[in-house]
Amino acid sequence: MRNKLWGLVLCVASFTCVAQKHETQGWIFITHQQTLSSKFNLLADVQLRTADKYAYLNTLLLRTGLSYNINKKHSIALGYAYKGDWEHEETGTAYTLENRIFQQYLYSFKIRNTEISARARLEQRWINEESTHFSQRARAFISAQIPLIADTGFTKGLYTGIQNELFLNVQHKQRVNQSVFDQNRSFVSLGYRWSKKVDTEFGYMYWFQKEMDDSYRRHILQLTVTTSF
Repeated sequence: MRNKLWGLVLCVASFTCVAQKHETQGWIFITHQQTLSSKFNLLADVQLRTADKYAYLNTLLLRTGLSYNINKKHSIALGYAYKGDWEHEETGTAYTLENRIFQQYLYSFKIRNTEISARARLEQRWINEESTHFSQRARAFISAQIPLIADTGFTKGLYTGIQNELFLNVQHKQRVNQSVFDQNRSFVSLGYRWSKKVDTEFGYMYWFQKEMDDSYRRHILQLTVTTSF
């Protein structure tokens, strides 16, 4: 009986160690919005990510879309994203390709000079490893930019940013991680607004992600550049 109990303890301890993995990464995120007319905007994002311990660049994300402004606070968008991952392994470099189509709704408003954005996004994902797997994922995002030392209209100055995004698998979860919960990202930053058209931020992200066999807790330093013309 005692041997069985020790075996159970060791099994649980082993599972806990395997199931919880910690990593540190660095991200660069460049996001741009180009005004086409009073109703339409072109969206473009570029994201670079490193492997664990900043060892090498291993992820490239390119995203673009067309946004329609319902009014000053509400907009909808349709777009496409490419994501490539390169993992260095003993046998060589493994490449994973993901293509996405997304639809989103964005609500932006102000409380005094604090700028708040709430976004809902639905993604259709085609992930190609040894074969192509289709799934759908929903994302819920909220952020706030709070001026610290800025002019009256918050057109220039120092601010802090806080945001959170939740990811849920809403179709074919068995092809992703066998769970409705996919991941959550929390981010806090210190930023500077150079003008109404250019923001820069540097901050820390805590990224918790559930995968098929493991759960990852990632600590990320991110530089963000946001432009709008």
